[in-house]
Amino acid sequence: MKHCLFYKVIFIACFIALIPQQVVFAEADTVEETISSGNRTYYRFCSICHGANGEGDGPFASNLVMVPPDLTILSKMNGGAFPWMRIYEVIDGQNKIAAHGATDMPIWGEAFDLRNWGSGYTEYADVIVRGRIFELLVYLQSIQE
Repeated sequence: MKHCLFYKVIFIACFIALIPQQVVFAEADTVEETISSGNRTYYRFCSICHGANGEGDGPFASNLVMVPPDLTILSKMNGGAFPWMRIYEVIDGQNKIAAHGATDMPIWGEAFDLRNWGSGYTEYADVIVRGRIFELLVYLQSIQE
Protein backbone atom coordinates (compact mmCIF):
# COMPACT_ATOMS: atom_id res chain seq x y z
CA MET A 1 0.00 0.00 0.00
CA LYS A 2 2.82 2.43 0.87
CA HIS A 3 4.52 1.65 -2.45
CA CYS A 4 1.33 2.55 -4.32
CA LEU A 5 1.12 5.90 -2.53
CA PHE A 6 4.81 6.52 -3.18
CA TYR A 7 4.36 5.98 -6.92
CA LYS A 8 1.29 8.24 -7.00
CA VAL A 9 3.23 11.02 -5.29
CA ILE A 10 6.16 10.57 -7.70
CA PHE A 11 3.76 10.63 -10.68
CA ILE A 12 2.08 13.81 -9.47
CA ALA A 13 5.42 15.48 -8.74
CA CYS A 14 6.77 14.62 -12.19
CA PHE A 15 3.54 15.73 -13.88
CA ILE A 16 3.46 19.06 -12.06
CA ALA A 17 7.19 19.63 -12.52
CA LEU A 18 6.68 19.42 -16.28
CA ILE A 19 4.00 22.11 -16.31
CA PRO A 20 5.41 25.35 -17.70
CA GLN A 21 4.92 28.64 -15.86
CA GLN A 22 1.98 29.46 -18.09
CA VAL A 23 -0.10 26.39 -18.88
CA VAL A 24 -0.34 26.05 -22.66
CA PHE A 25 -3.06 23.99 -24.30
CA ALA A 26 -3.77 23.35 -27.99
CA GLU A 27 -6.93 25.46 -27.88
CA ALA A 28 -7.66 28.61 -25.91
CA ASP A 29 -11.15 27.29 -25.10
CA THR A 30 -9.58 24.44 -23.15
CA VAL A 31 -7.70 26.88 -20.94
CA GLU A 32 -10.81 28.99 -20.41
CA GLU A 33 -12.89 25.90 -19.61
CA THR A 34 -10.27 24.68 -17.13
CA ILE A 35 -10.10 28.09 -15.46
CA SER A 36 -13.90 28.29 -15.35
CA SER A 37 -14.17 24.84 -13.79
CA GLY A 38 -11.44 25.71 -11.27
CA ASN A 39 -13.28 28.94 -10.49
CA ARG A 40 -16.48 27.00 -9.70
CA THR A 41 -14.52 24.68 -7.42
CA TYR A 42 -12.83 27.66 -5.77
CA TYR A 43 -16.14 29.44 -5.22
CA ARG A 44 -17.72 26.33 -3.70
CA PHE A 45 -14.88 25.25 -1.41
CA CYS A 46 -12.45 28.14 -0.89
CA SER A 47 -14.12 31.53 -1.22
CA ILE A 48 -15.84 31.37 2.18
CA CYS A 49 -12.42 31.87 3.81
CA HIS A 50 -10.16 33.17 1.05
CA GLY A 51 -12.72 35.58 -0.44
CA ALA A 52 -14.37 35.93 -3.83
CA ASN A 53 -11.17 37.31 -5.36
CA GLY A 54 -8.72 35.18 -3.35
CA GLU A 55 -7.47 38.06 -1.22
CA GLY A 56 -8.11 36.39 2.17
CA ASP A 57 -11.23 38.41 2.96
CA GLY A 58 -13.97 35.80 2.81
CA PRO A 59 -17.07 36.08 4.99
CA PHE A 60 -15.80 33.36 7.35
CA ALA A 61 -12.23 34.73 7.58
CA SER A 62 -12.91 36.77 10.72
CA ASN A 63 -13.89 33.58 12.57
CA LEU A 64 -10.51 31.96 12.02
CA VAL A 65 -7.54 32.05 14.36
CA MET A 66 -5.29 33.23 11.52
CA VAL A 67 -6.25 35.39 8.56
CA PRO A 68 -6.34 33.33 5.34
CA PRO A 69 -3.52 34.27 2.96
CA ASP A 70 -3.96 36.38 -0.14
CA LEU A 71 -3.92 33.73 -2.86
CA THR A 72 -3.35 36.32 -5.60
CA ILE A 73 0.28 36.78 -4.54
CA LEU A 74 1.42 33.14 -4.42
CA SER A 75 3.69 33.62 -7.43
CA LYS A 76 4.99 36.94 -6.14
CA MET A 77 5.88 35.30 -2.82
CA ASN A 78 7.64 32.49 -4.69
CA GLY A 79 10.05 34.55 -6.80
CA GLY A 80 7.59 34.99 -9.67
CA ALA A 81 6.90 31.27 -10.21
CA PHE A 82 3.58 29.71 -9.31
CA PRO A 83 4.30 27.04 -6.62
CA TRP A 84 2.32 24.20 -8.22
CA MET A 85 3.45 21.29 -6.06
CA ARG A 86 3.40 23.15 -2.75
CA ILE A 87 -0.16 24.38 -3.31
CA TYR A 88 -1.27 20.96 -4.57
CA GLU A 89 0.03 19.35 -1.39
CA VAL A 90 -1.70 21.94 0.81
CA ILE A 91 -5.03 21.36 -0.95
CA ASP A 92 -4.89 17.58 -0.79
CA GLY A 93 -3.58 17.49 2.77
CA GLN A 94 -0.10 16.07 2.12
CA ASN A 95 1.48 19.30 3.37
CA LYS A 96 -0.13 20.42 6.58
CA ILE A 97 0.65 24.05 7.29
CA ALA A 98 1.05 25.08 10.92
CA ALA A 99 -0.58 28.44 10.20
CA HIS A 100 -3.83 26.63 9.42
CA GLY A 101 -4.00 25.41 12.99
CA ALA A 102 -5.34 21.98 13.80
CA THR A 103 -8.57 22.11 11.81
CA ASP A 104 -9.08 25.56 10.27
CA MET A 105 -8.53 24.50 6.68
CA PRO A 106 -10.27 21.30 5.65
CA ILE A 107 -8.28 18.78 3.69
CA TRP A 108 -9.98 19.14 0.33
CA GLY A 109 -8.30 16.07 -1.14
CA GLU A 110 -10.57 14.04 1.13
CA ALA A 111 -13.61 16.16 0.27
CA PHE A 112 -13.01 15.72 -3.46
CA ASP A 113 -12.41 11.98 -3.13
CA LEU A 114 -15.41 10.19 -4.62
CA ARG A 115 -14.83 7.19 -2.35
CA ASN A 116 -16.03 9.38 0.52
CA TRP A 117 -19.31 10.01 -1.30
CA GLY A 118 -20.56 6.42 -1.05
CA SER A 119 -22.19 5.18 -4.25
CA GLY A 120 -20.37 7.80 -6.37
CA TYR A 121 -17.10 5.88 -6.14
CA THR A 122 -15.53 4.72 -9.37
CA GLU A 123 -12.23 3.03 -10.05
CA TYR A 124 -11.08 6.39 -11.46
CA ALA A 125 -11.82 8.40 -8.30
CA ASP A 126 -8.16 9.29 -7.70
CA VAL A 127 -7.80 10.60 -11.25
CA ILE A 128 -10.96 12.68 -10.91
CA VAL A 129 -9.77 14.12 -7.59
CA ARG A 130 -6.36 15.03 -9.05
CA GLY A 131 -8.15 16.61 -12.01
CA ARG A 132 -10.30 18.78 -9.76
CA ILE A 133 -7.27 19.92 -7.80
CA PHE A 134 -5.40 20.60 -11.06
CA GLU A 135 -8.31 22.75 -12.33
CA LEU A 136 -8.25 24.65 -9.05
CA LEU A 137 -4.49 25.19 -9.43
CA VAL A 138 -4.93 26.50 -12.99
CA TYR A 139 -7.57 28.90 -11.70
CA LEU A 140 -5.32 30.06 -8.86
CA GLN A 141 -2.48 30.62 -11.31
CA SER A 142 -4.86 32.72 -13.45
CA ILE A 143 -5.56 35.16 -10.56
CA GLN A 144 -1.93 35.91 -9.77
CA GLU A 145 -0.84 39.58 -9.72
